[in-house]
Amino acid sequence: MSDTAANANQPGWFTRLSQAFGLHREPPLERGLRMIGQRLGLDDTLQEHSMTAARFHVSPTAEMARTIYYAPDMDGQADPGEIVWVRLPTPAGATAAEERPLLVIGRARQSILALAISASEAHEHDDNWQEIGAGAWDERGRVCFVRLDVTIEVPESAIRRQGAIIPKRRFDRVAGRLRRSYGWG
Repeated sequence: MSDTAANANQPGWFTRLSQAFGLHREPPLERGLRMIGQRLGLDDTLQEHSMTAARFHVSPTAEMARTIYYAPDMDGQADPGEIVWVRLPTPAGATAAEERPLLVIGRARQSILALAISASEAHEHDDNWQEIGAGAWDERGRVCFVRLDVTIEVPESAIRRQGAIIPKRRFDRVAGRLRRSYGWG
């Protein structure tokens, strides 16, 4: 084998120098694919999410009114109709945050607008909650409810996606209640 052929398989001098000084950068394509995997929650090598609660803002749903539509798309951004998980404070002053499912109902710049999901049977006869049935959002397969009277705004960077989508008919029932009772379009 000639010297030229042997050198063709070796990294260039700049790459070797960068590696020696710890400046080696991940190739752009690899970096992009890794970031997409992280955003979709597909990267098993990631460390567990922080035990601290995400920064979020809670507002009355009527104050957040906008057009609501069903548009789940596994494109890297959370869209209305998708279920996402976020670490929220636990009730009664517990120190650690708890990962909770949320139903995405809209977007506000780099944040999502979502409704809290709960499996508590106590919500069954509460007018502020609507049943959405069982699904991938509850690992025990229990019937769940979404809270309609408050909307949670969470930075998209604080959510974890797992590919769960609420069926369109169930989403349409939630959207109908938001339109009738909270002024959404």
